[in-house]
Amino acid sequence: MNLINSLKKLLVKDLDKFSQSLGYTTWDELMDNTFHIFTIPPDAEWFATKLPNGNWAVWNDEGQPPFKHKEFEKWKDAIKYVRDVFERNNYSEENWEPHGFKQDDDWYTLEPDKNKRIDD
Repeated sequence: MNLINSLKKLLVKDLDKFSQSLGYTTWDELMDNTFHIFTIPPDAEWFATKLPNGNWAVWNDEGQPPFKHKEFEKWKDAIKYVRDVFERNNYSEENWEPHGFKQDDDWYTLEPDKNKRIDD
C-alpha cells in the first residue's frame, strides 16, 4: 500500500470517527444530513447537521477531524449561533449561503430541507 492510500484510509477513519461522535455510522451518512451554512475564506466551511436525536450540531471543517462541534436542541438556536460567529468575524455577506432553503425562506424559523439543498 502506498503512502497516499494509507493517508486516505486514515482520513476516512477519522471522518467516520467524527460521524460516529454525532450519532452516524459513516461520513456519507453524516453528510446526507448536513447543510452548508457559510464559507470561511479561503476554503473552509461551517455546517449544520440534523442529528439522529433531533438536535442540531454546528461545526466547521478547519483543521483535521474530529472537528469541534456545538449541539443545540432547536434549529433557531443553532443558526443564531452560527450567524453570530459569521458576524463576529466580519465575513463578507457573499460567504453566507445556507443550503436547504429557497431564496425567500426565513432560515431562522424554517429548518433546512434536503429537497432544497444545493449539492456541490
